[in-house]
Amino acid sequence: MSTRLLVFLAVAAIGCAGRPAFAQEACAGDDGDLVAGGSAAQAAAAEDIDASVVEAESAAPAALDAETAPPDAETPPAPRPSLPHRVYLRAKEELGRYVADAASIVIAPGKWDSGDWKRAAGATLILGGLFAADRSIDRAAQRNRSSFTDHVASATTSLGGGEGPEISGLLLAAGIVFHDPNTRDMGREALEAGLFTSLLNNLIVKRAFGRERPNRSNGKTDFDFGSNNSSFPSGHATEAFSVASVVAMRAPGWIIPGLAYAAATIVAFDRVNDHVHFASDVFAGAVLGTVTGRWLVARHRREEQKGAPKASIDIVPIRNGLSARVRF
Repeated sequence: MSTRLLVFLAVAAIGCAGRPAFAQEACAGDDGDLVAGGSAAQAAAAEDIDASVVEAESAAPAALDAETAPPDAETPPAPRPSLPHRVYLRAKEELGRYVADAASIVIAPGKWDSGDWKRAAGATLILGGLFAADRSIDRAAQRNRSSFTDHVASATTSLGGGEGPEISGLLLAAGIVFHDPNTRDMGREALEAGLFTSLLNNLIVKRAFGRERPNRSNGKTDFDFGSNNSSFPSGHATEAFSVASVVAMRAPGWIIPGLAYAAATIVAFDRVNDHVHFASDVFAGAVLGTVTGRWLVARHRREEQKGAPKASIDIVPIRNGLSARVRF
């Protein structure tokens, strides 16, 4: 019973006690009504209290659950692919790029402008002049050959042989380890340029011209088209200038590019000194390697700037084996 109700009943009781006798019954009746009314009010108040308690008890667990409930869990990140799968994806991407670049090389002459054709004509004229002077240059090189030139050739010729791909691989590995994209791409493109020029040289150009080496033809210019003779162009010079041109395009400043081209030029002289190539052979190899390397770097830079879609290759199973689908 609330405090206000108790006070009200006490006041009513005092009021009845002070009444005359004839009013006691009325007062009693009033008291009965008052008491009854008080009881009803008390019951209603009790119901309100009970309802409040029930609501509070029911709200308390909810509030407790809200406080103790963990925050909304974020979507877990996708699991990282395994190492073999990552290697497969990278190899697939590289193969797609090689295929796209090879296709672009084949159709590139169709996109040459007048400046490109003028440069090609100039290189052809120089090559023709060297063809005419090959025999005299070969004789001069052999007259001036010495132990010093032989030692230099012995120390540097391999830069255009097996060491060329090794240098490219080291550049690629260094770029990956030290998180240097430019050095990484330098190695990738040097490897690619070396591979393309090697295939072009050994499978097409050398066989097409069939030029005999000077140490076998006694310095004479002897072309046996379609034969296995492999003097023109020089493979060592091609590889050396493939790597040098990529390094020169990717490296900042002029010191590293200058050193790269100087090393490639020494390799070219080595081949003439060793009497295994004519001057025109190494010149043709230098042109082929330089053009290929510079073209690849320029193409990839354009793709990066334009955000061009990368080439892709999909291996699709067919009835009797596998089929490759290339998009570029």
